[in-house]
Amino acid sequence: MIEGRHFAAATMIGARKRQEDAWSVQVVTDDDTGEGLLLAAVADGMGGLPAGDQASRITLRNFVGSFPLVTKPPAQRLRPALAHANHAMRTAIEADPSLRGMGSTLVAALFLEDRFHWLSVGDSHIFQWRGDALERVNPLHTYGRELDARAARGEISAIRAALHPQRAAITSAVMGLRLDEVAEGECDLAAGDVAILASDGIETLSDEELAAICGDRQSAGASQIAEVIILRIEQRALPWQDNVTVVVVCPPSPTVQGE
Repeated sequence: MIEGRHFAAATMIGARKRQEDAWSVQVVTDDDTGEGLLLAAVADGMGGLPAGDQASRITLRNFVGSFPLVTKPPAQRLRPALAHANHAMRTAIEADPSLRGMGSTLVAALFLEDRFHWLSVGDSHIFQWRGDALERVNPLHTYGRELDARAARGEISAIRAALHPQRAAITSAVMGLRLDEVAEGECDLAAGDVAILASDGIETLSDEELAAICGDRQSAGASQIAEVIILRIEQRALPWQDNVTVVVVCPPSPTVQGE
């Protein structure tokens, strides 16, 4: 537990042949105050491309590893740490050209006492649950987002946007190239809030189902929320199920200790 919050992670391989997700929860120190802050991150290697599992590990290891070394206040370290991870990806590809094309998504959040700062690249998710409502925090960097914008402007029909075969294509990822699309922001935290970082395999469940799990299990703690999310996805047994990784951060349960 850190900063009055519990955290837990759960993962599953799904119907894939290998696990291409990676996750991390680390305690980092605010040099000015000496406080320990929680840094959570999930990376998802891009399926079907070379070395997706390596891509997520390289991204996560270098993002988390460089974060404490950035000489800025903690809330300002997310973007420099991302740049370091992207540079490490480029270095790995230059050293082994067979890895060209590999890439990874990344979502990360730094939790302070009353808020969290977040950053995202790609189509992984950050959710915030509060008072029975689930909010999607970060925009997804997918072609579907552009299609929806074009439909809203009347350039194409909503049906064409919804059924486009390339709708799920990722438009931004950590690939060692210039990062033109990076989303970042800040969310306030109130008592009882639950934050979830997840790879896109969580999309098997609807927002309403995720909200219900948070509402039912919030008092039991982060481990219960994470485990039930994975259990519900496993129960669907979809033949095309992607890898799933969830990191849950929530207030401590009065009945559960040691998460």
